[in-house]
Amino acid sequence: MITVPRSTLPSTLYKYFAPERVDIIPYLQVRFSPPSDFNDAFDTHHLLPRTSGGKAKVARDSLRTNLGVFCLTEQADNHLMWVNYARSHTGFVLGFKADTPFFDQDGRTLRKVVYQSTPPVFSTPDENGCFYKSPDWKYEKEWRCVRSFSESESRLVEIEPTFITEIIFGHLMEPGNIAYITWYAKAHEMNPTFSKSSPSHSHWKFVNKPKRVAPCEHCSGQGFLMDDP
Repeated sequence: MITVPRSTLPSTLYKYFAPERVDIIPYLQVRFSPPSDFNDAFDTHHLLPRTSGGKAKVARDSLRTNLGVFCLTEQADNHLMWVNYARSHTGFVLGFKADTPFFDQDGRTLRKVVYQSTPPVFSTPDENGCFYKSPDWKYEKEWRCVRSFSESESRLVEIEPTFITEIIFGHLMEPGNIAYITWYAKAHEMNPTFSKSSPSHSHWKFVNKPKRVAPCEHCSGQGFLMDDP
């Protein structure tokens, strides 16, 4: 049972993707990854009472394998996240409608990550541990949607086209990948807002500039048209 308090929900939650994940647009599937796959060695780690035996510690490790986490953020213009999760600005960001039923269906739970200096302590292995992280990660402003998966269960979960409300192209994204996303967004009759991340000329940051984007009808699926609104 998730006991982490609910926080005020933003209208949109974002996820940064590496360029090869353009397949999310045609297939409309997101992945709930096990915490054991993440680059934070302490992800989902929590403390147990000193009296806990070896079985409890094994169960805690098993929890990291069986739990599925869909990581999101409040911020769509974070330079470090573009570098770390969107392969140095060559990927893209999707904005998801935050108040959709998706986050509460099929045993899924959405909560904001709590950043604190020490791991939480639970009396037994507890999935709430995945919502606590070191302050080192505070810049991510992370939210997580979680649920448990069996070994035989696919971690790819289908989404509706209307779930995606924003598409932000990375500053260095390959034109072919932009065209790929543009064409499939049209095929699914999506109506997202489009932006392109661009370096600011006056600050140490990137800004998302709104764009009009459409497939080029004369390019055999290989091109797109982009201009300012």
